[in-house]
Amino acid sequence: MNTASGDNRFWFEDHVVGELFECASHEVSAEEITSFATQWDPQPWHIDEAAAKASVFGGLTACSAHIFSIYCITSQQWQNGKQMQALASLGFDELRMLEPVFAGDTLTCMSTVDSARVSSSKPDRGIIVYASELLNQRGEVAFAVKCATLMACDPAGRVD
Repeated sequence: MNTASGDNRFWFEDHVVGELFECASHEVSAEEITSFATQWDPQPWHIDEAAAKASVFGGLTACSAHIFSIYCITSQQWQNGKQMQALASLGFDELRMLEPVFAGDTLTCMSTVDSARVSSSKPDRGIIVYASELLNQRGEVAFAVKCATLMACDPAGRVD
């Protein structure tokens, strides 16, 4: 990683298995929950506060697609200011909704480098698997997923 020149790019080679990255946080509002769910998952506990209060959840909750969307944006915003040199997402595994997300919750994404390997077909890139979680303000894991990401290798470090 070229930090001497102020370069914030974070390449495949910069990843260390086991390293933890704090990503962005997002506060979930009631308006956001009802707006998203009205279009994508119009269940009563997502769009109607009175029905949600009477539900098993006891309050307005975000739908799973909404929670996944929050993960997608927060996981890309690392607090250390580094810019991942991601080329593409390759897929998601072990996706779990573990706790309901209520209006007023603040979710913080934490991502750990689970594995790293150079691509067997394209040596100018590698595959990183991140194990990520969204934690609420109480420290509870609300969401967890493993995401495989195609990452560019540092062209300055390549030997052609």
